[in-house]
Amino acid sequence: MAAAIDADVVHGFIMLGDLEGLRAFAPPKFDWTQAIGEKELLALMYVIHYNLAQTEALQKQSLKMVEWLLKVGADPRQKLPADHPFRWQIHKNSNPEATKLIVAYGGHSAVSLAFAYLQQAQKRTVTGNADWSQLEAHLKAVLAILSSSAAANSSYGADVTVPRSTLDLWESMRDLTISHRVIFECSDGKVSAHDQVLMLASPVLKAMLTSAMKEGSNWLIQVKDSSSSGVSLFLDLLYTSSTREDPDHRTMLEALDLAHRWQIHGVVRTLCKALCDMIDAKSFVAVAETASLKGLDMLARACVHFGSQDEEVQAMLQKGSLPAAVRKLLEPAHAISGEQDWKRRRVFC
Repeated sequence: MAAAIDADVVHGFIMLGDLEGLRAFAPPKFDWTQAIGEKELLALMYVIHYNLAQTEALQKQSLKMVEWLLKVGADPRQKLPADHPFRWQIHKNSNPEATKLIVAYGGHSAVSLAFAYLQQAQKRTVTGNADWSQLEAHLKAVLAILSSSAAANSSYGADVTVPRSTLDLWESMRDLTISHRVIFECSDGKVSAHDQVLMLASPVLKAMLTSAMKEGSNWLIQVKDSSSSGVSLFLDLLYTSSTREDPDHRTMLEALDLAHRWQIHGVVRTLCKALCDMIDAKSFVAVAETASLKGLDMLARACVHFGSQDEEVQAMLQKGSLPAAVRKLLEPAHAISGEQDWKRRRVFC
């Protein structure tokens, strides 16, 4: 019930265009992936939707709300279901039939919705002799903010496709153990890798290996807290961003811990994406605790979304049986049971 009220409040402040109110009342752990309001749209979509026909001044104010939503976790790429029934139209009062813009929202994300309206406006400017220049300028400003946010959140820019032969070559390098000079001593065995690859990928490993460098010798790195399968998965992803194994969530968390520890952000990002699709009742606690403790925003949002809807997780939350880091993820900090209440402040004038 509280979550529904929070969603209504968030929707209300977006509808009013009140960014300060939204900042003040949006819960710290609000799930921005949920559909809200009577139209059941995403928060970013509502900001676009409610400002299509507003004045230029109000449209400029709405851009600040778009920026803030992106900072707190709204995803401009998240799509509505293809069968979502909502559609909307706007028009110029002088000639409704010739100037109207009609967009069905099903299957759209916030960014594709902005493009859909922009294309309609440009089309009607020609065929309906309508002046949609203000709307076009606003939508282009929205798209510029969305694209700059997406670029900032990607450490390596857009993913690229490489030929299969290149992937096979790096997989062969990964398997060429005769040229490996670094040995990872795991809890259940040893795994090896190339020192050059590790030093290029990780500033932490580069510092470790450089300080202990001896001509013609091998390096031994102790990782007794990880299994050989976890280290092997980490190396598979480092070399080729792929694996021929079928790892469970625990193995993936071990690999994630190593990538995070050694500051290999590309592998961290790859594993976070994969773990988002593996969250279920069995894996939730371990994945959510890792996301919370390591500050992995994308993975944390996926955990919050799952945990807010799963009955088993909610039951554990009510009983207080979840780890503190997971409870912190799902609840405002002051609501975690067992924390000491702050004493009432006495003010001396």
